[in-house]
Amino acid sequence: MNFKAILLVYSLQLLVGAVWYSAAPADVAQQSRVFYGVSVASMIGFAVALFVYTYFSAWLLAKTNLRSSFDRFVLTVSSWLFVVIPNIYFMSMFVDMSHMGIGYLLSFGFISCLIAGCILPFWRASRSIFKG
Repeated sequence: MNFKAILLVYSLQLLVGAVWYSAAPADVAQQSRVFYGVSVASMIGFAVALFVYTYFSAWLLAKTNLRSSFDRFVLTVSSWLFVVIPNIYFMSMFVDMSHMGIGYLLSFGFISCLIAGCILPFWRASRSIFKG
């Protein structure tokens, strides 16, 4: 695993997450404040969850035997689908929001996945004792 790539992806995801949340439509921002309460604890929870997601993505790419960077990109993006489909079902049942609001909330996961998918598969570790 390339820890520099992980930190770069994580930093970009945090930056995009801050911009994404600040540009949220009024109904989405109001709903998320009601459920989560924008506080230091929720921001720390978001940062920790994002780091775990990024580290897991890098670990998954390191453990697969896929040789092509494009194949690893497809693996990263398709793993997002297995997270989104249950979330769409859960949110439509338990959260009273419009479809646009639910789509906006889930769009950050896709943006985060694209950032990880565009950097992690193509920037491999330069030196490793476990090559091959």
